[in-house]
Amino acid sequence: MEQDTGMFTVPQTIGSVLCCKCGIPMAPNAANMCVTCLRSEVDITEGLQKNVIIMHCPECDSYLQPPRTWIKAQLESKELLTFCVKRLKNLNKVRLVHAEFVWTGATL
Repeated sequence: MEQDTGMFTVPQTIGSVLCCKCGIPMAPNAANMCVTCLRSEVDITEGLQKNVIIMHCPECDSYLQPPRTWIKAQLESKELLTFCVKRLKNLNKVRLVHAEFVWTGATL
């Protein structure tokens, strides 16, 4: 603590605790877990829809926007990504910061 009289100064230190899972020293937080262990323990996607069925017409290369509208979009286009993301429910509970297509190979 610094006194107004200028007599002495005690350096302020940041406390540290050991992660309750792996034991590495870290700055304390509410869970007392390091970021790596916290990520492995907590599912931040809980309650969010993880997949949706999208109907595709290969003849006209369009996608069904229920109940009766078909939209045209190129494969891996920004428009198709927007359409897919909008089909997911409960997305208003989170702030989406990144979305992209992940190529997984041909499906039958």
